[in-house]
Amino acid sequence: MLKIHFTESDISNITIIDSAAIEWEILGSLYRIRRPEGEHFYGPWRNSTRTVLSDAGRMLMSAVPTYGYCPDFLTPENSAATPDELIDQLLDTDTDQVASDVHELSTNVTLAPWLRQLGDGDQRSMRKLGDAFSAYFNRHIEPEWRTVNRVISSEISRLHRIRDEGNIHFLLSSLHPELQWRNPVLNVRFPVDQEVELNGRGLTLIPSYFIYGMPTAYRDAARRPVLVYSVRHRSELVNHTEPGAALSALLGASRARVLLTLMTGRYNTSELAGKAGISLSSASEHITVLRETGLASSSRIGRSRYHEITPLGTNLIRAS
Repeated sequence: MLKIHFTESDISNITIIDSAAIEWEILGSLYRIRRPEGEHFYGPWRNSTRTVLSDAGRMLMSAVPTYGYCPDFLTPENSAATPDELIDQLLDTDTDQVASDVHELSTNVTLAPWLRQLGDGDQRSMRKLGDAFSAYFNRHIEPEWRTVNRVISSEISRLHRIRDEGNIHFLLSSLHPELQWRNPVLNVRFPVDQEVELNGRGLTLIPSYFIYGMPTAYRDAARRPVLVYSVRHRSELVNHTEPGAALSALLGASRARVLLTLMTGRYNTSELAGKAGISLSSASEHITVLRETGLASSSRIGRSRYHEITPLGTNLIRAS
């Protein structure tokens, strides 16, 4: 379990990234190629990438084990918007930080020669790493980047809307099914036990397309506090707007469409009616039933009541 401890100043100091973070998307994609999770979302991309995986991809995989520790320096603290920005940040990484991260990696895996050289402070190896990031992005991620940006931009807009409404507590509790906000602690399901004391540093939220399942953060608690979490549970993110036969048979066509609409975001009743193509009264009726059956939840912000899908609702759609 990852426990992030907030002070009052931290709650008012939550930062949201401006756009998709290349370094985290590359890292997540390296996991997606090798891990089986998320087949429903990533299957076609994973299968096509595996068949044409570049040398750059194989090189990066030697630094990113399928499971376990991943060096923090591979994801610089200042999120990059372009491959060139990422390369510049990698080249500026403190050599002591790199050496420490590579040493920790060596306790779990056998280091490739270039990684050993990198840990010894060889800048040519760091340049080689930067070039590999750029080549991998251009070959395997750039063709998906328009979709990635659309998905991440939608989530960033959602976060800003909630924050601007002043409901920070709801914002923290609505990020991902794998976390619970119990003021002043954000509890995140995590493969290891880790405590992060923000102590006024605030928290940067980084929604990600290719990160999937459990949210992640830096191992080194002294680094800028971030929380990187998947937006794929919202299913953009579903690739269709009409429910399938099984879901329609279970819930009825209109109610199933409302549930499917909630997979794409959080809406008030009027917005939900418009997106689902039904009347306001029908939307109100359907959301009441979905809420009573645990498939959706509602919360009041100002004069409006907002609705979103629950993990149970998400699992029902995936199963159908």
